[in-house]
Amino acid sequence: MSSRIRIAIIGRPNVGKSTLFNRLTGRKRALVHDRPGVTRDRIETNAQWYLHGKAVAVTLVDTGGLGGEHFEQEIREQVATAVDHADVILAVFDAQSGLMPEDMEITRELAKKGLLGRIPVIGTINKVDAESHELLESEFHATGIDHIATVSAEHGRGIDALKELLWDLVPDKTRQNALETAAGQDEIEESVPRIAIIGKPNAGKSTLANALLGSNRMITSPIAGTTVDAVDVTAVLPGGIRAVLVDTAGIRRKSRTEQGIEVLSVVQARKTIERCDVAVLMIDAVHGVTDQDEKIGGLLDEAGCGVIVAVNKWDTQKKPDSPDMETAADIVRERMGFLRYAPVIFISATRNEGLEEIGSLAVEILEQRKTRIPTHEFTEWIREESGVHNPRNAKFYMCHQSGRNPPTFVCHVSDPEKVHYSLKGHLVNSMRKRWGFMGNPIRLLFVSAGQGKKKRATR
Repeated sequence: MSSRIRIAIIGRPNVGKSTLFNRLTGRKRALVHDRPGVTRDRIETNAQWYLHGKAVAVTLVDTGGLGGEHFEQEIREQVATAVDHADVILAVFDAQSGLMPEDMEITRELAKKGLLGRIPVIGTINKVDAESHELLESEFHATGIDHIATVSAEHGRGIDALKELLWDLVPDKTRQNALETAAGQDEIEESVPRIAIIGKPNAGKSTLANALLGSNRMITSPIAGTTVDAVDVTAVLPGGIRAVLVDTAGIRRKSRTEQGIEVLSVVQARKTIERCDVAVLMIDAVHGVTDQDEKIGGLLDEAGCGVIVAVNKWDTQKKPDSPDMETAADIVRERMGFLRYAPVIFISATRNEGLEEIGSLAVEILEQRKTRIPTHEFTEWIREESGVHNPRNAKFYMCHQSGRNPPTFVCHVSDPEKVHYSLKGHLVNSMRKRWGFMGNPIRLLFVSAGQGKKKRATR
C-alpha cells in the first residue's frame, strides 16, 4: 500500500485536468493550454495538504486526454497504469459542454476494469460557475459514479470540498499512512539529486529516461516534439543510486519554435535547467554537435548546474571512417569549449548501452561540488599560481570561496582590468587539477581590493 494517497486525474481532452492538477498541487507544474492534447505523458507530483489541522501526504497524477487525435494508444496505456496504481480516481468532466459520449465511454472503461466500487471514484465536474449545482450533479450521475463534486479549478471554487470528500472516501489505513508520511517527509527528498535530461528534439531523451527507469514511462516517437512537459520520476538508477529523473521537451532554435504550446514547453525545459542538480546533455551521434547543441550547452553553463554530455545513438557509428570514442570526445570538447569540464560518455539508449555511468557520474559531480577550500589556503595558492603566468602583473590580496552552487570564488586584486583572460584560464585549469570540480562550472570573480566593490566581475 502506498505511503501517500495516490490520486489519478483522468478525462477526455480539454476538460481542465492539468488546471485541476496544478490547483491541487499548489503550483503551476503541468502545462495548461487551450489546445487539446497538451498533456501526453503521465506527470506525477508529491504535495502536502492540510485537512482538519493535520498535514496529509498525497501524490497527484496528471494524464493525457482520452479519445484525442494524437498518441491515442500511448496515452491510454499511461492512463491505465495511473488508475491501476491509484487510491482515488478523479474523473473530470466539463460543465460547459455537459455530459458527452466520450465521458460515458471513460466511465464504462472504469466499470469494465472493476474499479467502480473497488476504489473511490469521484466525478469531478469542472468549470462550474453557478452557485446551484443540483441539475449538473443529476446529469452526471448518469455515468454511474456515486460521488460527484463540482469545482472551478481555474478560480479555486469547490477545491476544499473536493479534498474533504476525497479524505472521507479513502480507507483508514491509507489515511494513516498519508499522515505518517507527511509528518516525516521534511528530510526525505532533500538529499535526492535532480537529474534532468536536456537536448534538442529527437535526440533520444525520453528513450534514455525509459531505459534508466526500466519501463515505458515516457511516450516515445520519431515525431519531434512528442514530449511537451517536463516529467519528474523518482527512480533507482544503475548502481543503486536514487534520484529524481526529469525528462524535458526538446529545445528548438527560436526560428523553428511554433507559437503557443511549443513555446511554453521550451520555457518549461529552461525552468527545469534552473532547478536541476545535474543535467545530461544529449547529443545525437548521427548529426554530431550542432549549433543548437552549443546553445543548449551555453544555457547549462550559465545556469551553473552540473553537466554530463551523453553522445547517444553511438551504436550507429559503425562506418570505417567513424571516429573512435577518444577522437569523438575531443571533437565534442572542441565544439563546446565552455563545457570542457563536463565528462563525455557514449551511449545507446535503445540498446541500454553505456548507461551505468550516468548515476555514478552524477553522484561524483555533486560530491565534488561540496568541496570547500579554506580562505588562507586558497589565497596562498592563488598568489603562487599567479606568479607562473601574469602578463599584466595584477597583484592578488585576499581570495576566498563565496559559494558552492556552483563553486564560486572571489579574488581581491589591485586592478581587475589587469587580470588577463589567459590568467583566468590558467587559474581555473589549475584549480581543476588540484581540487577537481569535475562536471561543475567554476565562477572566478575579480574585485578591486581597495573599494571592496566589484570594479569588473569576470568568470
